[in-house]
Amino acid sequence: MPYLTASDPSPEASLEAALGAVEGGAAALEVGIPFSDPVADGPVIQLAHQRALAAGGSVSCSLDLVADLRRRSAIPVVLFTYFNPLIAFGTDRFVKDARTAGAQGVLVLDLPPEEEPDWCGFLASHGLDPIVLCSPNTSESRAARILALGRGFVYVVSRTGVTGGRVGVAQELTERIQTIRRFTDLPLAVGFGIREHKDVEAVWGMAECAVTGSAFVDHLKSVALGNVRAEARAFVNNLTGSNTPIQEIAP
Repeated sequence: MPYLTASDPSPEASLEAALGAVEGGAAALEVGIPFSDPVADGPVIQLAHQRALAAGGSVSCSLDLVADLRRRSAIPVVLFTYFNPLIAFGTDRFVKDARTAGAQGVLVLDLPPEEEPDWCGFLASHGLDPIVLCSPNTSESRAARILALGRGFVYVVSRTGVTGGRVGVAQELTERIQTIRRFTDLPLAVGFGIREHKDVEAVWGMAECAVTGSAFVDHLKSVALGNVRAEARAFVNNLTGSNTPIQEIAP
């Protein structure tokens, strides 16, 4: 599941990257909504947010990207965001427009379920999956509470810190995933630090999905618009493995 920031470095380029990821074998896609203070992200994705904002990126533009992608592909899309942009846009409006655009789920990085206990139910009642996070610091008692609220899949943070570093220690991560599975039957997606095919293979040995963000964004940051789709397709295909078929999407 690749991550990209909508409108980075332009709306056109982010759509090409999304289409290339689908063609390269992505099973789902995370679309980040540009925000001035992405506190959970490392420098690569922080810069992507800055480029996107400079290009006019917004909640509306992000939803336009999802709608454009949806007209060409049925790939599941999760919106990856912080809560301030949604407040500014209007949460009721956001949920309605996100569903209309064709998004399947929403992950709000800085909104723990304890802070807004009705949020997950609100999303679910409008047909959007509330995605919950489990980090290395999540206790078993808290995991049981928040996993009961989630739908779609569980985002398992591989290690402490921000996005962009290496994946967590395999043994520790394996044990944590085993603990999480005691509380949920949802598929698990492991993110933070997935950069190479060997990282993806390691994750596939213990979870259903690997999420790549910083490596994908960094690879595409200087690619000319006309080459973005091909580069995104090749990057994702190499990450998933050469046996993953490349599919063509209509222009």
